[in-house]
Amino acid sequence: MKGQFKLDDYVLLIYDRRRRWLKKIKDIDFHCNYGMINLHDLVGMRYGEMIETNTGKKIKATMPTLLDWFDHFEHGSQIIYGKDAAMITLLLDAKPGDIVYETGTGSGALTSVLSRSVGETGRVITHEVRESAHKIAKRNHTKLGTTNVEFILQDVAEKGFIDEIDGIKLQADSLVLDMGDPWRAIPHSKKIMRTGARIVVFIPTYQQLDKMFQNLIENDFREVRAIELIEREIQYKKNALRPATRMIGHTGFLLHGTYYPSS
Repeated sequence: MKGQFKLDDYVLLIYDRRRRWLKKIKDIDFHCNYGMINLHDLVGMRYGEMIETNTGKKIKATMPTLLDWFDHFEHGSQIIYGKDAAMITLLLDAKPGDIVYETGTGSGALTSVLSRSVGETGRVITHEVRESAHKIAKRNHTKLGTTNVEFILQDVAEKGFIDEIDGIKLQADSLVLDMGDPWRAIPHSKKIMRTGARIVVFIPTYQQLDKMFQNLIENDFREVRAIELIEREIQYKKNALRPATRMIGHTGFLLHGTYYPSS
């Protein structure tokens, strides 16, 4: 029944804001500092119900959101933040049925957002140069149950993008680059992007931003702009409602534009 946990579902167990665990429901015991529960006891429980440990502590059981998965993904480098992943998807105008190319798979966090956006009729073709990251992303997406992503281990700066899968030629509706030298991928990207395709480049420094901005202009990309997103939570305390002292500041610039080839 919808709204109730089933065997092999993933569950987010929440004790408080800091202590949260993502687990798969099986007939096994889960131990933490607050006691033990058998995960199979969650079967049939409604989302959001409390389960009591053997020591009498109560833990809330909820369905994990994609942001929860971000927090629990296995990763070998800095994971992309939700604030950037969401805006990248909007800037790409990724929608059901689209073919989206990605370079710099990393842990596969952004890949998961793109996968949901293009739906079952769309496809995400993601390239990664590091074999370790490539394997981690595939493991993360196996847990998610992703079926519309092609994971490619290839250096696009040297070899370009895979443009054919299972004998079918592919053309990108949009492209996102998250790599140290994205300008090296632009000559190859023009070979797989359709007219009017969108591009977003995640780039961390002003020097790289300046170089990439000029590169896009010189390579038939128009309406080129850059933005930066800052995230700050609101601290909620009685008689002390104010912005939190800590925040997620600069993570990267989002340079974006549209491809209109001159010939």
